[in-house]
Order: sequence, then structure tokens, then C-alpha cells
Amino acid sequence: MSNKLIALAVAASVTAGLATPLAASAGVETKWFGFSQITAESVNRAGTTTDPKDDGLVFGGDRIRIGYKLKDGNVFGKLQIDFNKALANGDSAENKNGPQLPEIIKDAVAGYKFSNAAKLSLGQFKTPIGMDFNTSGKKLDITKRGMEKALVLERSAGAMLSGRKIAGGIGYDLFYGNVAGRSKATGGTSGKDNSTALRVSYDMGKLMHAELSYGTSGITTTDTSKDDYTVIDFAMAYKRGPITGKFEYIDGSNVANTKNRDEKVWYLHLGYQFSKMFEGVVRHYDATHNPATGSSTSLTNTYIGANLFLGSNKTNGRLQLNYVLVGGDDFYSANPYEGVAGTYTDDAILVQYQVSF
Repeated sequence: MSNKLIALAVAASVTAGLATPLAASAGVETKWFGFSQITAESVNRAGTTTDPKDDGLVFGGDRIRIGYKLKDGNVFGKLQIDFNKALANGDSAENKNGPQLPEIIKDAVAGYKFSNAAKLSLGQFKTPIGMDFNTSGKKLDITKRGMEKALVLERSAGAMLSGRKIAGGIGYDLFYGNVAGRSKATGGTSGKDNSTALRVSYDMGKLMHAELSYGTSGITTTDTSKDDYTVIDFAMAYKRGPITGKFEYIDGSNVANTKNRDEKVWYLHLGYQFSKMFEGVVRHYDATHNPATGSSTSLTNTYIGANLFLGSNKTNGRLQLNYVLVGGDDFYSANPYEGVAGTYTDDAILVQYQVSF
């Protein structure tokens, strides 16, 4: 009996402690979300050209996330964490090249919406470079983000002013923040270094989307072999009936802040929804790396895949099957691809099953 009384007392105290904050927050709209992506992959992960290491079918996970969004009139916010990004020893606000939040925190946003033409976001979030990169991780057409992702500015802490539905379907994003330390294409440090980005877009309902963006991540140094990283991206998407078409081109200059080291990637995507439960997809990536010294190399990744929608919507119970065909200066080449965009240098089998709420 005493144990039951203690349990009741604890429950009552917790309820009493929560009652006031919940009542005070009655006007705040919150929405929790989360998703898990379980993977099975066969990839050449290491070894040499004469003795490659094929791990067979290896199970793992891509994204194990939970978060919430809130809205209180014109005030909004978002928090998203990824349990697949474990905190390592020494992981802190300076854990990357520049001041960034720990890797486990994907988004931490606080903002205010003045109107459709002006919305201010503060915190850490995706910079406005890259169409596929700015697509939610639980809505991707293929199991992975592809080769172009290495050249975007990634997430960074800063401020962004955005507008949508201006003069019809025109939109814009203006970002200023810390150096893009999470990007594979940068090598800057903290201090005077910052990143900036500008994107303009046009939407014709759900039929068509087009965007053009430009960004830079600086570096302060007396080393003449180093320079600011700059990137330009153009992308289009088309959706009509069962057909989905996408194209994106991204060009990075001074990759890893190395002067005259350039890399560019483009992809062409085609999807066809045969039924409510089944979609076939093909995506072809083409990358070229021009080092500061030495010869250039090229690499292709072609995804042939199937998306099976086993739940009540396209994000819950989604099973994705991809076979990646690799061409160009691959793993076995005498001069293999050494750019940051070399996602796969040998053929791979990728399977992903996602549940979400």
C-alpha cells in the first residue's frame, strides 16, 4: 500500500507541475514528428583494386530522428535531432570548422513571420543552396542524397529572410551566418569567416518548380593557396500525373577553400508512378573534379530503383530499393576520382525501409 501511495504522490506532483505550463501554452500549436530509416546495404567500403573489401549485406540506419514544430500567431520554431549522430568526446559548439551546434542537433529554429513576403528565421537550419538538399530526408526519391550534396553549404547557424508567393509564384531566401563548417566543400575556420547565400525561385503550383542560388563560405588566411569557397546551383522539377522529372546542376569553386580546385555535378531524374503502391525511378549523376594541380577526373552514379508505399501515405511504410551503377574514373581506375562528390566509386545495392509519424 505504501508503494502505491508513493506512486500516486509522485504522479500528482508531476501533473501539478505540468498543469501551469500547459495552461499558459494553450495558444501555442505544436506538432511532433519523427522517422526511422533502417538500411541493408552491399557496398565496397575499403580494400585495394586487387583485393576489394565487400562487406556483403550490412544492416544499419540512415536517419533516426524526432522533433517538433510550433506556431504561436506569427511566432514559429522547430527543433530536430538525429540519434544517428552520436555525441563524441569533445563534441561541442566548436566541433567543426567554425561555430556549429553539435552534430546530433539538425535544426534549432526560432522565427517570426511578418507576411508571405518576409519571414525571419534565426538559429541553425539548411542554407538555401540545392533543391534536392532542401527536400526533407523522409521524402527523397532515392535512398541517399546524391553527389551534389557534397557541394552545398549544408546546415549552418545564422539568420535568413525568406518570402514566398510574391507576384504569383516568386520566392526568395537571403542567408547570412557562420562559416559552413558542416559542408564537405569548405575548410574555413571561425573568427571573421562567414557564409552567405541567395536563392530565387518560381513555382507554378505543383506542376513546376525552378530555382537559382549562389553561396559563399569565407576563409581568412595569408596562405595564397587558399580562397573563399563559392557555389552556384540551378534546379528544376516537373510533376504531372504519374510522371516526375528533375534536373539539377551545381558548380563549386575553390573546393575545401583550395584555390583553383573546382568540382561540378549534374543529375537528371525520372520517376513514374505505376500504381498507388509502386513507383519506378532512374537518376543519373555526372561529376567532374578539377584539382588545383594534376589531371581532372570524372565519375558517374546511376540509380535504378523502386519505391514501394506500404502504409497509408508515402512516408510511412516506404520501402526503397536501389542499384547503383558506377562509371568513369571508378574504384578500379588507375586515376580514381578524388573529388568530395565521389559518393560511390563501385557498384552498390541499397535498401531502406522507413516508418514515420
